[in-house]
Amino acid sequence: MDSTYVKEVFDILAKPFHPDDVEWRPQKFVKNGSCQVLAYITARGVMNRLDEAVGPANWDMHLQPIDMGVSAKLDKQGNHTDYKGFVCTLTLRIEDEEGNVKVVTRQDVANLTDFEAIKGGASGAIKRAAVQFGIGRYLYGLGQTWVQTDDKGKFKTPKLPVWALPDGYEYPETFAKTENTMEPTSSDWDDVPVYTEPTQASNLGEDPVVTFGKHNGKHFSEIPIDYIEWLAKNAQKPDMKEAANKWVATHGAGTENAPW
Repeated sequence: MDSTYVKEVFDILAKPFHPDDVEWRPQKFVKNGSCQVLAYITARGVMNRLDEAVGPANWDMHLQPIDMGVSAKLDKQGNHTDYKGFVCTLTLRIEDEEGNVKVVTRQDVANLTDFEAIKGGASGAIKRAAVQFGIGRYLYGLGQTWVQTDDKGKFKTPKLPVWALPDGYEYPETFAKTENTMEPTSSDWDDVPVYTEPTQASNLGEDPVVTFGKHNGKHFSEIPIDYIEWLAKNAQKPDMKEAANKWVATHGAGTENAPW
């Protein structure tokens, strides 16, 4: 097979995505309301790119669970799991105009996630295997990206540098009005966000706002008491954990597990 044809396929795999296909997740919070965010491509975006590069019938994906015995550490729902993650194997069948075929296989792994463990682990493995083909790898070169959040945990979607945009793309003038929420969509996350420099509990007010998770941006008064009980036991931010304990003590306990 002509190596030029293979190079063309890999060039398609590695090209930048449209900004609408790039999503952002919070990585690190700081005291002044700033947040470090990371750009990522969803598993769905990976599949679309594979379709574009070689055609839907010319790639295959295999997920193999990593079985290491029952975990000694409970997940955030208090459950044991037999699996630790997934190995994803992606296989591409590259065929030129003369019918010559080259098969290329790449593989990578990902741990189960804390939220939607199976779905998140599978998604992470797919994306990591895709990076082996160059899909979305350019996003690793963005470095640190910081945004300013409001009191509801919202931030404006950052602009990507010119080198990380598709050829000929220019941001519309209205782009600055676009807002994003910092809710962890676990099926697309590889890691759990890290929280640093927490504020004092007194700064959360009488009706605190949740700044992560399923109820991101909502006040305690707007969410089930069972979820607040879960925060009281599992929140990583000391101020949030303390506020949740005070809320439960004042408003009573629930009867069910935290909803996910």
